Formats: sequence, structure tokens, C-alpha cells
Amino acid sequence: MPELPEVETVVRGLSRHIVGQSIKDIRILNKKSFIKVAPMPTGRQARLRSGSNLKIKKISRRGKAVIITLSEELSLLIHLKMTGQLIYVPKIARHSGESLGRLQNRMNKSVRSWTSQDDEGIKRLNLGHPTKDFAEEMPSRHTRVIFELSKGALYFNDQRKFGWVKLVPTKDVEKDSFISKLGVEPLSRSFNANVLWETVQRHPNSPIKSTLMDQSLIAGVGNIYSDEALFVAGIRPDRKGKTITKPETKKLASAIKKVLELGIKHAGTSIANYKNAEGLPGRMQNYLKVYGRKNKICPHKCGVVKSIRIGGRSAHFCPICQH
Repeated sequence: MPELPEVETVVRGLSRHIVGQSIKDIRILNKKSFIKVAPMPTGRQARLRSGSNLKIKKISRRGKAVIITLSEELSLLIHLKMTGQLIYVPKIARHSGESLGRLQNRMNKSVRSWTSQDDEGIKRLNLGHPTKDFAEEMPSRHTRVIFELSKGALYFNDQRKFGWVKLVPTKDVEKDSFISKLGVEPLSRSFNANVLWETVQRHPNSPIKSTLMDQSLIAGVGNIYSDEALFVAGIRPDRKGKTITKPETKKLASAIKKVLELGIKHAGTSIANYKNAEGLPGRMQNYLKVYGRKNKICPHKCGVVKSIRIGGRSAHFCPICQH
């Protein structure tokens, strides 16, 4: 499942290409994938049938959810879950399976330089879980919702149908059943060593990895970045909260911010069996220290990376340099 850096990459990519465009039509191919949370006033209902007058104003993120703020005091909430994708195809390349090769050839290693480039030559933008759909014509058999835009189309694909799109009044975004349960944003000013210390102390018997992955406590950290942060901080993932000291918490808070920022810099982590996925695969997998490196030499060359199960999830760590 995409974590904070991967979702932030989606937000930045979409912001660059579709903010300012209007939604002309919304085609729902799978009713379970599209949720209209609240009934809209009668006058607005007619406009929504065609999608007219819904201008895309901004795109943001809360935890692992994408928030697209629209005109008409409406917003779209999107969660990609395990296999979700957002594929934007401009009109010039409509339904084409061409890649973003030209963009990749002229992009630097940071997302910042990518998002500063112009649109010339872009055939399509593929974001989310990499599968063969990245290279195929749109819509595909996994397309669940299509947003017809003024300059192209945005396709929401989802193989396993766990992801969702919600249409909600903007004023109710923070009250949404998913959004309202999220904890602190780890890259915000609200998150610091003291906040993390208090959080850990409230869950003394929970393994520290489980605490980091609890979305009601810290939003956006998942299996990958919890492993990486704990490695940087030198803390074993199976240690109970009551054994974590305040100095260790300070190191861990700093490590969380560090690995998340690194993940964003490298456009997130792309780990998939399909090797020929088109689009902009993340590069963070090339910089992972322990996640997915079972039985490989620790980056500090002091031991071998081990993997254990914690709360039904794999946890990777070095038993020598993590205590």
C-alpha cells in the first residue's frame, strides 16, 4: 500500500497537470468504487450529472488519502489502497499507451526539478501501484471511475477494488469517517519528539513498529518507512513502548522525518513484479537500508538483516546495530 511519500508524489504529479482544469463528466464503471457521502442540493444535482462547473482548485494529502478540492464547495477524497492507480491522459494522447520517456530523460533525481518542467511532450502521467495498466490503453478492464477533464481524462484504476473515491462537501472533509480518524502528520510542525514520546507512553505494551504504523496515531507511516526509521534510530521494531527512552524517542522522531523526506525526494518506493511498468516509478527502493533486504548484509556491515512478524506484518532490522 502506498505510504506518505508515494501519496505525496501522486499529489505533486496531479497538481502539476490537472489543477485549473474542469471536470466535464464523471463516469462510474464500478458503483462500489465511487461513494457520494452526502446528498447535494437540487440545483447542484443537475450540474453534477454532467460534471460541469466543477473546477479543480487544488490537490493535497491527509495521511495516505488524496484530497482534490473542487469548486461548488465540493471535494474528492481518493484512497488507492493496495492496487489503486491514477492515470492522467491528455487529449493529445487520449487512450494511448505511450510512456513518459521524454519526461524521464529530462528529469533530475529530485521531484522538485520534475515538477518544474513544462508540459510539452508529455503523453500521460501514471501514478500509484505499477501494473501493466501503466502501458495499456485507457480505459482498461481495471478502470473503475473516469473523470472527463477539459484537457484530458483522469482514470481511477483498481485491480482488487479495495480503493475508493468519495465526493463530499468541502466543509465536511475533516469530518469524513476516514479522515477524522487520522493521527498527526509526521512532517508537520505538530509532530516532534515530545509528541512522539507521549504517543509511545500511551501504548507501553505495543511494539514500537506497531505504534508507528497505527494511522490513528501517526498518519502516513507504513511498513516500509517504519522499518527504515527504526533502523536510522537504532531501535529494534519489536521493543515495547515502555522500554523506549526519551533520548531514543528524540532520535526516532528525527529519523521518521528524515526517511519520509528522502522518500519524497526520490518519488517514493516502487516494488512490483512487473518490470516494464511505464510512467514514473519511484527510486526510493534503491536507497532502502533494511526493508525487503532479508538475509542481506546490513549497510553498516555489522551483521545480516533479519525479518520477523509483528502484528501480522513483516519487520526488517539489523540485530547488531538496532537495540
